[in-house]
Amino acid sequence: MSLDFRIENKNAFRVVGILTHTTTENDACMTTVPALWSEVINKGKSTEIMALMNQPPFGIMGVNVYNTDPANPKKFDYYIASSTDRPVPDGMVEYTIPAATWAVFPCKRTETASVEVRIVTEWQPTSGYELLNSGYDTGEMKSGAPDLEVYNDKDNAEVWAAVRKK
Repeated sequence: MSLDFRIENKNAFRVVGILTHTTTENDACMTTVPALWSEVINKGKSTEIMALMNQPPFGIMGVNVYNTDPANPKKFDYYIASSTDRPVPDGMVEYTIPAATWAVFPCKRTETASVEVRIVTEWQPTSGYELLNSGYDTGEMKSGAPDLEVYNDKDNAEVWAAVRKK
């Protein structure tokens, strides 16, 4: 079954939320990222992050910012954030997502991880687009823009991958 998608050209936009530093080394991110989501949800911070949201894309986001350490391409930052122009509350941080062309893949919340794999392995090779990011197979990222997971509501999500025409 092919992946549904749309192409969206978007100017730079700012997100505000909670940040963790992590790495693909020994799959550490498979522990740190879910732990951050648990903390954000259990401490009510997700409500605070959602309350900041006032511009598209609408939803609480997981933002993967790669190449944060020039000496180690396995290190990256992960934000749980929302798109906003509001001031940054105490205990939160901001990040500006660069202008890019995005391939946006609607899916169920439970499917985001499998859709991310399918974008790289199935969609990209035959799409007429190339991903701005590479290194998914080795965990040593070369990145042109963050990867985004946008959780729109209880069941629905979107995976945003920065692309350019081949």
